[in-house]
Amino acid sequence: MRPMIGTLLQTFIALFSAAAGAILAAFLGVSHRNLCALISFAAGALLAVTFGDIIPEALTQVSLPAIAFALVSGYLLFSIIGKYVFHVCPACAASHFDEHSGENFNQIAVMLGIAFGIHSVMDGIALALGEEFAKTANLSIFLTITIHKFPEGLALCALLLGSAPEKKIRAIFLALAFETSTLAGWLLGAFVIRGSEINRWFPLILLHIGGGFIYLAFHAILGERKKHSSKRIMAWCLAGILIIWASHFLHFGS
Repeated sequence: MRPMIGTLLQTFIALFSAAAGAILAAFLGVSHRNLCALISFAAGALLAVTFGDIIPEALTQVSLPAIAFALVSGYLLFSIIGKYVFHVCPACAASHFDEHSGENFNQIAVMLGIAFGIHSVMDGIALALGEEFAKTANLSIFLTITIHKFPEGLALCALLLGSAPEKKIRAIFLALAFETSTLAGWLLGAFVIRGSEINRWFPLILLHIGGGFIYLAFHAILGERKKHSSKRIMAWCLAGILIIWASHFLHFGS
């Protein structure tokens, strides 16, 4: 029960991070240059947790072909949704959002809800299963998702404001409503996956989510290169990688 309470608290902290980003976007705004830094930093964290925690831990539990299949399936799922439904993550696709800035919210609400909802549910499942998968991975997954949620909430609120700039409170409320799918993912992971025979598939489920993380990171980095310096993007990406690596030392020192 204690690990479950801990991961629930982590989920609410991640949601608070998204809320902080949404409020910042609504009342202070943010330049795309600064958003690029946040996005690149989060992309580095996503890559670090996948290649530094999820994959190494899975190597002790499942075969290489299974690892490859799970990673590719997660990557392809987000890729297909991003191509045929809507951008999976507002932050990772920030460079594409100018094309939607003049649209009425009702035109994109359903597609955004489906695409973003699947992404956030995956985040919640990862938070719920991290402790069961590995304690070091749990800390890294929590930090990564919390870091990622801030520019995500910021970009999501900015997108919603694009259709109605004067309705700031509505934009914040809707951004938080979309983000609550993260909590739905936690509930799914904590009470359905952990409490059933599916729990034997923990490594493959987290690898599948890791494949989605790789997609988000690459999509963000490649998108930002259209408008910003590659050196700046790589520098912030490296900072994100280093902060996740540093979390390993915090864990072992505790």
